[in-house]
Amino acid sequence: MFATVAKWLKQQGQPPILPDADTGELAGLMAGLMVEAASADGEVSKDETRLIAGAIARQFELDAAEAEQLVSQAEAAADERVELFGLVSKLRGRSDYEERIGILEMVWMVVLVDGHLDHLEAQMMRRLAGLLFVSDVDSALAAKTAKQRLGLAP
Repeated sequence: MFATVAKWLKQQGQPPILPDADTGELAGLMAGLMVEAASADGEVSKDETRLIAGAIARQFELDAAEAEQLVSQAEAAADERVELFGLVSKLRGRSDYEERIGILEMVWMVVLVDGHLDHLEAQMMRRLAGLLFVSDVDSALAAKTAKQRLGLAP
């Protein structure tokens, strides 16, 4: 997903995600997906918003204001979105299996940033893994890696 995501994930020990895709559109798609995950429990915390904006800024080499604008646009779009399929299918169509695991890991970081996994967030992550065609085992490994990156795992 863009050269900058590749750079960020490489620093995180991850393979690049969608390296040849259109950066602007993908930044919006990722922001939208991450906002959907953040709002799964009915509340988007400041920590979740900061994590999303920071990840989008780093991955797409945007300044803070541009990233915050994308997050704001994603939040507004989320209020009108009734399903995830359209959003996820665009990402799935441009990525291979390993890249989809990386996408899932980034979303796991959003739902886990507060140190608590709400049952609605867990349900959303199961649904998202299915929509991304990622196995339960690989989703669990992505969650474990996300916890480690957030400093929540032993």
